[in-house]
Amino acid sequence: METTALAMFNQTVKYTGNNIWIKPVCDFFEINYENQTRKIKKDSILANHSIKKSDSLMFGDNYPRILLSKKGFIRWIQLVNANTIVEHLREKFQKYQDMIFDFLYGSAEDEEQTKLHYTRLRKLEKLYSRIGSEIKKEKAKLTTLLNNKYQQLSLNF
Repeated sequence: METTALAMFNQTVKYTGNNIWIKPVCDFFEINYENQTRKIKKDSILANHSIKKSDSLMFGDNYPRILLSKKGFIRWIQLVNANTIVEHLREKFQKYQDMIFDFLYGSAEDEEQTKLHYTRLRKLEKLYSRIGSEIKKEKAKLTTLLNNKYQQLSLNF
């Protein structure tokens, strides 16, 4: 994910616990927050994934605002019509819609690569462990042989 997209996500995806505030997204993309809260309340799925809380540290007041679960947040972002976004932000918003799932849950491709590398690492660690124990055994045998050799040389006749 490119750095400008990461900066955009870091500015807009604000967590409280496992929930995400919608107000920062609305502010960033100049979306009418009140219209979005009405849409969320009307949508039966989003209504079940939303809560209201206040956060004076984030917003500077105690006005309750809507938070959505990750699942609800993704659904909400996908339901926002990009044509309602101001023209100079529309392309950014469409990119945001396209990349939000990967940002919140990680790319499926990255997940697959992670599994492959983790499996390979585990195999290499097992081999490393086996090789390490084989090296210890050989060192012990060599030490025994060398000790026997030097003991024979140090015998008094």
